[in-house]
Amino acid sequence: MNKTAIIAIGALWTIGLVVMGLWGWRHADAVVSRVGWENRQIGAWAVRCMAIALVAIAQVLLLALVVERVYVRRDAVCAVAKLSAVLVFMVCTASAIALGLAGR
Repeated sequence: MNKTAIIAIGALWTIGLVVMGLWGWRHADAVVSRVGWENRQIGAWAVRCMAIALVAIAQVLLLALVVERVYVRRDAVCAVAKLSAVLVFMVCTASAIALGLAGR
């Protein structure tokens, strides 16, 4: 694909994931009420953990599809930032699943 198209797609996906993450954080209580979890506080934290995971994966997409295409030279700082964002995504997703199961 064209370099510009990849950058545009990466930027759009990043913006979409960040907006979804912020919406999930803001409306966690409404999501819990709609789903019908019994323990609402734990369910709200499950939704918030998933919101953090969405923002973390948005950071990975931004670094992988936009920053690495704009700055052709790859460096260790970008690799460490991507790795740490992937680790945050994995921890938050596992936490969201565990809290979601506990909040049912």
